[in-house]
Amino acid sequence: MRATAVGLVIISTCLTAPFAAAASYNESVQGELSSVAASPTPFVLEAGANALIGSAGTDHSVGTVDYDLLALTIPAGLQLDSITIVSYSNQSAFGASFFALQPGSPWLDGFGFDILGFSLMGWAHVHSSDAGSDLLSMIHENANPPEFTVPVASGVYTMLMEDIDTPFNYSLLFNVSAVPEPSSLAIAGAACMGLAAFRRRRAV
Repeated sequence: MRATAVGLVIISTCLTAPFAAAASYNESVQGELSSVAASPTPFVLEAGANALIGSAGTDHSVGTVDYDLLALTIPAGLQLDSITIVSYSNQSAFGASFFALQPGSPWLDGFGFDILGFSLMGWAHVHSSDAGSDLLSMIHENANPPEFTVPVASGVYTMLMEDIDTPFNYSLLFNVSAVPEPSSLAIAGAACMGLAAFRRRRAV
């Protein structure tokens, strides 16, 4: 509960800028995320910072295993720019949890030692020192070919959060923005070209 409260405080601070608050899912309020490959918990993202607070992992002391599966929907006209790790805490000081992203839903891979990785877009091991980092960039560093592009386009994607050794708590922000219109891109491109030409003239 303390980790959840801390996560909420940090998330409220992060929402001041540059992303406005959007959708949210808190396991302590809305219930446990699914651990069933055939039916990941749906989470429709909105423009802004979409908050996810949860816990997962393996607790050998009581013999429980908790896999968190989330079916992310990025609506048409929106794109996923980044996933901020607001907070992460593991029962083990040296623990690292496995986060993976897959196109589509349901989850097509296994769990734990049975993950093959062929269906994944990419994956990352998350440590306590990664708080504040961009999880999407970390996943992209371990992308399967052909590498997916960032921002991630509209569609449905499934994310797995697991740890085969210890329990962990996490707070994430899925930062979503509107896809720039072609006219906006053209204006931005022209402005960059004009600035480059101006700098060349000043250098002569």
